[in-house]
Amino acid sequence: MKKKTIWLSMMLAGCLGFSLPHGEAAEIRNGTADEKEILATDEGTDVDSWSQPGLERAAKKSGEQAAEKTGETETETARQVISNVPVKTPFKPKTREVELQLQRGQLVSEAIGDVDGDGHEEIVDLMGSPIVDKSSFMGDMYLIVRDVGKKDVKYFIRPKNLGGYDAYITLADVTGSSALNVIVAAPTGGSSGMVDYRIIDFTGAKPQEIFTAADNKGVQIVGNYLPDYRARLQFPGLPGQTQEVIVDLSRNKDAYHTLNVYDDEGQVVPSGQRPYAQGISQLTAMDTNGDGINAIVTTQKVLGVINSEPLGYVRTVLAYRAGVWQPQDVSFRTALYTKPAYENTGSVTGKSGYEIVSLPIETAVGNLEYPHFQKMDPKIAWKMNHRIEMFFRDRIRSAGYASRLHLAYDVKYAGSHYVSILVMGLYSDHEISEPIMQGFNFDVRTGEEVPLKDLVRPQGRFWRSVSEAAEKKGITIREKDVTGYYYDGTVLGLLYGNHREFDLAEDEVMPYLLKNRVNEEFLTNQSNEENGKKEKKAEGKEK
Repeated sequence: MKKKTIWLSMMLAGCLGFSLPHGEAAEIRNGTADEKEILATDEGTDVDSWSQPGLERAAKKSGEQAAEKTGETETETARQVISNVPVKTPFKPKTREVELQLQRGQLVSEAIGDVDGDGHEEIVDLMGSPIVDKSSFMGDMYLIVRDVGKKDVKYFIRPKNLGGYDAYITLADVTGSSALNVIVAAPTGGSSGMVDYRIIDFTGAKPQEIFTAADNKGVQIVGNYLPDYRARLQFPGLPGQTQEVIVDLSRNKDAYHTLNVYDDEGQVVPSGQRPYAQGISQLTAMDTNGDGINAIVTTQKVLGVINSEPLGYVRTVLAYRAGVWQPQDVSFRTALYTKPAYENTGSVTGKSGYEIVSLPIETAVGNLEYPHFQKMDPKIAWKMNHRIEMFFRDRIRSAGYASRLHLAYDVKYAGSHYVSILVMGLYSDHEISEPIMQGFNFDVRTGEEVPLKDLVRPQGRFWRSVSEAAEKKGITIREKDVTGYYYDGTVLGLLYGNHREFDLAEDEVMPYLLKNRVNEEFLTNQSNEENGKKEKKAEGKEK
């Protein structure tokens, strides 16, 4: 009965503008959980939940409004008013601008460039933490990549075991993908002058460390001291025959004698000391052969017993081929800037000036060589080189333990617009031996592969001709049976079945090459002979 009286009093007070007695208002506030609490707030008051001060402020304002309407002059402490008019509290969710907050580390170095090949520049930050307070030696290093003008992290990678003094990053394309790779340099300190390098590639599904701590070891040498103050340095891991260099140590006789390398007679003391090559102390990205793609040039010190006076330097040119770093040129120099000891040569030049060179690959299943395009648009060259490298990489990876893989190639045709290469080889295991044949046919203007239907036209007449020629030899060949091809200027080789080949002679295939979509001008042997005669006549007239 008491509760009904209170609710009725409250409703009448609200309608007539009267205030409730203080005790009754307090009784409502202290009611049971089943009773609704009424809270009226003044505009602008942020009330997330019920609170005593909020209720008192609301009662105060209602009382003042009621007093103005009725002319009453009661004091604020004498009245506490709760209005029965429903007030909708505006819902304003709390928001804040999200900022990138790094949990650890500080900015060490920064660079800007397109590192993932999407056509837009990114900001690359190298982060690290001082190993000791106020030290410039940074450890726990990692890279974050963000689009320019954005705060979200696009890529994150932490290179393994990376730390050093005054580290920095540079950008250069060393894979030929046209996207910039991130080169991290972290000097290790001390008199050795060694620098810890990493190269990160961001063009794949996730960032990849393509130049690792293991690569920082550089070229390995085998060194030993010889009588009469000489040292022999051998490079057993280089392509071809082992390179060997003899170094004269006589200018430092006193040091080598005092430090127990030689005795008084100039004979080697069996102390176990040997010359050795340090890890990399310098790495530079540069185009060393004019193919438009950067290689990396590394320098290593070769030391005897005195660190400040190295025996010489090993300079290595490395190219990223088929997913591994391949040495293109290795030389030993007694000074930093001298002529290289040797360099690879041999190439095929196409009619429009591009070159196809042979690059070696050292693998656990055999030493291989594959063709590499250069001296042309680097983006186009990368397309063709990437396609060939992926073929070699897949073959290498699929080779089993203790198996052998032999691959060779032949440039069949190197025209102005069209090039044809045939890769041949043999995969051998304990119990099986599998031949390998793969044709690569490219449009050198675009870097795209040329399907057979774009080379020989019209297709219907061509395949009828192939069928007739094959039947004469007791062979059945249909279009769907052909898995590849090559053309060498006189013969069109169709690859079909289990690594089999069917050849069409020049007179059989030439009519179908005249309207090729590559716009290559294929000449018959007769046309070549006539052109040769014309050139000789022209030379005779000039003389």
